[in-house]
Amino acid sequence: MTSILQVGRVQSGGETIYYEWISQGPADDRPVVVLTHGAGGNHAVRFQQVPALAMSYRVLTWDSRGFGNSTNALDALSPAAAVADLSALLAEVGVGEAEAVHLVGQSMGGWWVVAFALAQPRRLRSLTLSDTPGGVMSEAMEQHFGQFLRRGGMAEAVELGRHPGIGEGIAATDPALAFLYQELGSFHNPPTGAIGRVLGTARHDLATVRGLGVPMLVLAGAEDEIFPAALLADLARDLGASYVEIPLAGHSPYFEQAGRYNEAVLNFLSNADRR
Repeated sequence: MTSILQVGRVQSGGETIYYEWISQGPADDRPVVVLTHGAGGNHAVRFQQVPALAMSYRVLTWDSRGFGNSTNALDALSPAAAVADLSALLAEVGVGEAEAVHLVGQSMGGWWVVAFALAQPRRLRSLTLSDTPGGVMSEAMEQHFGQFLRRGGMAEAVELGRHPGIGEGIAATDPALAFLYQELGSFHNPPTGAIGRVLGTARHDLATVRGLGVPMLVLAGAEDEIFPAALLADLARDLGASYVEIPLAGHSPYFEQAGRYNEAVLNFLSNADRR
């Protein structure tokens, strides 16, 4: 069957939240995958994942408050706000509270999906943390991320084709793709300062997240300078999660090495669905 792209907006907490829903129609009962972007992106950065995932899943992408086509009029950015927004989105596309979903969070989005998983654990089918600790911070990760924020974080100035969200390798080998990453962020003015403050303080308890009892995957770009692969590997071990490291990728392997990334995610989701 042909997949159908449904574009819409939902009201949540005084904001308008944009989403895209890909399914094969009302009778489609395949599992749901929710893709939640990071501070360097929006729903469109997942253009290399959606077609691959839509072969086997219903797929929901969305813009967090202040990103892409979503508003941020009240400046109320928080994990709790993201939980409310995602709950409203799932209701809007007809995914009931009794149906568990696969959550995939990239960087900032990791904070949002972990918060949702902890708030509504019965709705969780699996959890994928993509280049993110999701607020589960070891002392070493805390120190490293604090240094990144003090240097300016995602707001730091960059050259053409350079961005904190991608590694130097892709900028050198595929400058057009690297430039596209910059361009995808040019259609909005994300609240990077507010996001830095939220991510610098919002924390989730390791034991509580581990206790969710669902399959978990931690993905890391080998050249990630924001959340280094070695520290994410430690997180995976502490969570009892699967771990995949993507070579020749920085902070955004879903964008830089989409083929390898998609293979890792699809293998994990397939195994999770067989449990």
